[in-house]
Amino acid sequence: MDIILNYSPELIQRMGLIISQQIVDDFRRIQIFSVEESSFILSDEVDQRVARRLIDILLKKGNTSCVHFLEFLKTRDPYFYEDLLGQCAISVGVNEEELDMLAEDLKNLYTAPVFQRFYPLGKKTGIDILFDMEETFTEPKLWVKNTKNDRVKGLNLDELLNGFKRSPCVIEGEAGKGKTTILKKIAVLWATGECPALKRFQLVFFITLSSASEGLYETLCDQLFSVDKKWSKKAFMEKIWKLREKVLFLLDGYDEFQSQNCPDIEFLIKENHKYKSMVILSIRTEAIREVRKYTSIITETGDFTQENAAQLIRNVLYEAQANDLLSLLAESAFMNNLMKTPLFVIIACALQMGESDFQLNTQTTLFCTLYDLLVEKSREKLTNRSNDFIAENIRFCGDLALDGLFKHQFDFYEGDLLNIEEEILLNIGLLNKYTAQRLKVVYKFFHTSFQEYVAGRRLSELLSSDNNSEVAKGNMYLIKINSIFDITTKYNNLLLYTCGSSKISTRKVLEHMARVYENDTDSHNPEFVEFGVSLFYESSTKSTLSEDFENFFRDKTLLINPYNISSQHTDFFQFLPNCLNALNLIHLDLCGNCNTSDCLMDGNTDENPNVCNINEKIVKLFFDHRQNIQTLEVTLKNFNDLSKKDVKYLGKICSSANRLRLNIQQSAGITGTLTDVLKTCKNMQDLIVDSTPLNIEDERQIVDVAVMKTLSIMNVQTEHQPGGLLYGLFKLQGIEKLVLQNIKLTENDADMLASGIKHLNKLRILQLSDVPEIGKGMDFIAEAISNTCCELEDLKLTNCCLTGRALKTISQSMITFPNLQMIDFSNNYLEEDGEQSMMDFAQALTPVIKTLLLPGGSRVAACLDTLLEKLTEMHGLTKLGFKRWNLTDDDIAKLASALKNNFQNLSFLDLSENCATNEGWLTLTKSLRNLKDLTHLNFSTQDVFVPDSFLVIELSRAISQLNVMSSIEVVNWVLDDSDLRTISNANTKAQVKKAIES
Repeated sequence: MDIILNYSPELIQRMGLIISQQIVDDFRRIQIFSVEESSFILSDEVDQRVARRLIDILLKKGNTSCVHFLEFLKTRDPYFYEDLLGQCAISVGVNEEELDMLAEDLKNLYTAPVFQRFYPLGKKTGIDILFDMEETFTEPKLWVKNTKNDRVKGLNLDELLNGFKRSPCVIEGEAGKGKTTILKKIAVLWATGECPALKRFQLVFFITLSSASEGLYETLCDQLFSVDKKWSKKAFMEKIWKLREKVLFLLDGYDEFQSQNCPDIEFLIKENHKYKSMVILSIRTEAIREVRKYTSIITETGDFTQENAAQLIRNVLYEAQANDLLSLLAESAFMNNLMKTPLFVIIACALQMGESDFQLNTQTTLFCTLYDLLVEKSREKLTNRSNDFIAENIRFCGDLALDGLFKHQFDFYEGDLLNIEEEILLNIGLLNKYTAQRLKVVYKFFHTSFQEYVAGRRLSELLSSDNNSEVAKGNMYLIKINSIFDITTKYNNLLLYTCGSSKISTRKVLEHMARVYENDTDSHNPEFVEFGVSLFYESSTKSTLSEDFENFFRDKTLLINPYNISSQHTDFFQFLPNCLNALNLIHLDLCGNCNTSDCLMDGNTDENPNVCNINEKIVKLFFDHRQNIQTLEVTLKNFNDLSKKDVKYLGKICSSANRLRLNIQQSAGITGTLTDVLKTCKNMQDLIVDSTPLNIEDERQIVDVAVMKTLSIMNVQTEHQPGGLLYGLFKLQGIEKLVLQNIKLTENDADMLASGIKHLNKLRILQLSDVPEIGKGMDFIAEAISNTCCELEDLKLTNCCLTGRALKTISQSMITFPNLQMIDFSNNYLEEDGEQSMMDFAQALTPVIKTLLLPGGSRVAACLDTLLEKLTEMHGLTKLGFKRWNLTDDDIAKLASALKNNFQNLSFLDLSENCATNEGWLTLTKSLRNLKDLTHLNFSTQDVFVPDSFLVIELSRAISQLNVMSSIEVVNWVLDDSDLRTISNANTKAQVKKAIES
């Protein structure tokens, strides 16, 4: 008993796990140890702890048990027994034959499954996923670093080994970068003889430093030697040192090494010049300062390439699983970026293997898995700390990450960690420590996105807490996210991880986003709604929060890119059909001439009816009986042909919408097949045709769509034929919006158009523009409008040969247009009767008008006083245009006087192509300060105009006070660089176009 008591420190340090297990079995066999005692001793996996438990129980059981122990030790490990008692005389040396046998044993070990197979997520996690290094290893990218800690040269593993002449060599990298795998690969390459550079080594020892024993020899015995390999420690180590550069030590995980437990290895690293053996050491970045001084070369592990990640995924997973995972990654640039870290690839593979607790569908899933693994694997290192203390430090770490995001801080210093115990977070791996070439120690999360996840997880904890003060703290952070830009760009990942961490926080984030949406001027930003879909997907709530999401999506517009349909869209359509109905509009853009496997484009569509431009994935998304979409807008663009299968698919896509808006752009291939489209899409109420020719059958089918509410034909210059569009327009008696822009329209055509308009008494919007060949035909159209269109709200007649007679006709009927708010007669020039017709028009204007863009004319300025008097009655006026009114300085002065006291809501002012001089413009510019909502200003001139410096300065001062100004047009103004710089600097948001450079 005294022997064991005296030698207990050495026994605990040197007795390996296998010997301890064998001795426990011996005691169990002779019934000295109970089952419970045996289980308690062997429940740990660390050699020293098992030995300590064994010795403690022996000493309690008395002298007889201790005698048995010495007998068992002598039987199981006679060399250790003899060495321990100072009687070792069995072997006095190690011969070459024994070294050759040892080398052969090591090679067998390194090529054996026990060495090459490993648990990529750690054995202690309990996740039974096994990787084989022979299948999973991918060529790493390494970077040589200089003493300034800069990367100076990239190289692969072969290049590193070929240039490995001096020792020690360090492989540095952050967690999960594949350092251990690289060292194991070196051992395998030596064992197989595949690397010529490694053939010079007689022995290669791979040592896991976290399990290092009392000495180097004891560590080798524990980790590498077979049970029959027992030499005299002194003789063996003398032989190893004599081999000098022929021995290579691969030391893995210096950051987890307890140097006081094994000073031999510490000396081997830091005093390598004395031993001459070669050393390659792996270490995490935060610990590099401990060995930096002693290294001959430092290399850093680089990022995975996409090819590396794809290779690993295909090697690890079955083909179907690999294809699914690669498809998921292809949908997300963010996830692709994460795959640069090998650990993330491994986690993604593990999730894809179908563990019951995991499903790889979100960024949060990936980070949550990593986070939990880091915490779980650290428990062994933190046994001396209570769980509560560890949890408190983790919460502090979350606060650090959260505060850092709002301060845009990703580097932290000791002063930032006042409430945090560094050792805990470093051991867990939540923080990395950087010391190389720095006066101050820097702490970082190993990936910026990981900091965002830790912050989001903490914010979720705060918002979901039962503690009111924590909830208030969480709300304080949310309040700082106060714009749509903050939501969709600046803090988007933070919000995604917050919602991905709990349903309660998801509900609160949705409520906050709704409040921001109501108060933000950029509320129509399509990215906001798309982010809402991403947030739903990240939250993994399926249908649980359907009502909350329905309120969020209500009356908004969702844009869908058919080439970017991802799992989040599929889940959104599947689990939230109520939100589809809540949306005001879903906009789908379809483009022709795809070259994907789903969209073949070979051959004539008449001969190949199965040729298809439209991806079947889109059909699957929309064609569902549970969906009820209010309005679906489908844009067909650049279709050179449209097959029968395309038409069939289009019908399926559009069938779930109550109202279909079909927008056809630059698609010559649709000519002649539009008839089939309209017959298939029976719910179409809005048709927009732009730069797409129509034949007579298309036009006849258009006017036969009795439910048509909107018809817009733009940039089509085909001749109008009998029985076509204009001849059948009268059939569309339910139409509410008619837009004809830049179409072929002669005077005779205008007469036919007027005949059609006479039957369209439900028109609310009528826009006719860019028809310069219409001639006197405008008079017929004006008469038809005046006699029929009493429901008009928006009337646009621009660049359409508007005559004084036509204007007078409309003026006389203004009283019959009680709802008319938008009038745009710009880009017309009144010649004869212009003054009188404009006077009549001015007097007929009503107070409800919000937009008034007037026609120009040679003498219309004579009506300015009457018009200004009428304008003062229009309190809701937002757009005003006097283009080509020939206004003089006196006229401009009158307008400036009116602007000082009225028109506070004005956002658009067009005074282009008038006759003002510097004095007139200067007078007007001084009145602009009152127009706080002004966004667009046009001071362009028809002739070249040279402004003086006073005007430039005054204009700059004026626009500097207009915070919402977005564009200023000063065409034909002669401005030099200093003028342009002064105007631009006055309001950086406003675009200046387009001055003549002096």
